Amino acid sequence: MKSHNQARANEARQRQSQTGESYAAALQAIRLERLSRLGDISEADGAGGHDPVDLHERAVPEELTELVRYHSHRIAKYLYFAVDEGRYREDLAEWQRNTLYKLTDGLEHLHLLIGTIAAYLRETGVTDDFLRRYLQVRNDRQVEAYFTPSVQEHLAGLTGRQAPQNSVVWHDVGRHIANHSGWSSPERHDELEVALHALYANYPDDSRAFDHLPPDMQMRILAVLNCLRT
Repeated sequence: MKSHNQARANEARQRQSQTGESYAAALQAIRLERLSRLGDISEADGAGGHDPVDLHERAVPEELTELVRYHSHRIAKYLYFAVDEGRYREDLAEWQRNTLYKLTDGLEHLHLLIGTIAAYLRETGVTDDFLRRYLQVRNDRQVEAYFTPSVQEHLAGLTGRQAPQNSVVWHDVGRHIANHSGWSSPERHDELEVALHALYANYPDDSRAFDHLPPDMQMRILAVLNCLRT
């Protein structure tokens, strides 16, 4: 069975061949159509069609972009370890232990990242109806499942609030992310972005895939692409 992401990618390629638009534009259109369908479901359930908070005129808070970069860096690192485990490993018992450790460590970061963003948005006034749509879940219980004690601790650190009682580590991590210090490793963020663009951007099929990036980053990505193709 195909994953939802693979199915959307196939839909986007089919739409691209039909309309002539770029892959990125086709994929965005597919996502918007899906969000619209989820919105229809919300309205059928009695939810309103408009979020009372208009975020279109607000810039993305820097702490949120730093949050995404930090956890994406950690997740990518754990995925690298998991892939590397299988290249030379002949012992299945060791492979299963190390691979699952790495993958579940990465999953913890992913859940924490999603939950912290959702909790941040909820505090700005985004309703659970809209969070349900953006999180691509069917009911409010699934939304609520993201708001774990670790998420509340992490959000408090990210926003400069006092650590909750019995706070362990994630408050400090959130504080360091916001302050660009400690565990944050901001010097590695551009490296990760260059690598991700080189591996996954729809270039050269979409010749404008890098146009939104700074010129120096475009040059670094193209240099990596040249190395990958040799």
